[in-house]
Amino acid sequence: MTSTAISSQGTKISKNTGTTQTPVWTAVKNVSNLNGFSGSASDIDVTDFDSTAKEYRQGLQDWDTVSFDINVNMKEASHAALLADKRSGVVSQYQVLLSDGTTIEFEGYVKSFPITAGVDAVVKGTVAIKISGDIDVTPAAA
Repeated sequence: MTSTAISSQGTKISKNTGTTQTPVWTAVKNVSNLNGFSGSASDIDVTDFDSTAKEYRQGLQDWDTVSFDINVNMKEASHAALLADKRSGVVSQYQVLLSDGTTIEFEGYVKSFPITAGVDAVVKGTVAIKISGDIDVTPAAA
């Protein structure tokens, strides 16, 4: 086998419930899908009178949002905490732990948390966290 792909199964998203100096990563329960880090840097126009075509430099990176689907249970402490964070607008630390041990850490606030329900289904929600600042990726040890 030549593929180096890693499985999604076992991926976790956690919130730091400790301090910045001593993080305590508390997992969000019932996560079924994760999507994010898709933002882009802005374009800075540096074209001047000597330019023969438009010229640009890369501006600041915007990592945009991380969103994840959950099977909602408001008795679950991690779900109640996300809803409380949405109300307060607090910026918190988050960590995505991939199944191979790679971590992606970032700060952000809960931007949205819509909930859906339907016949013959569980209550679901999609949490969107707006990333504030840069991300820190630590590849798994070899």
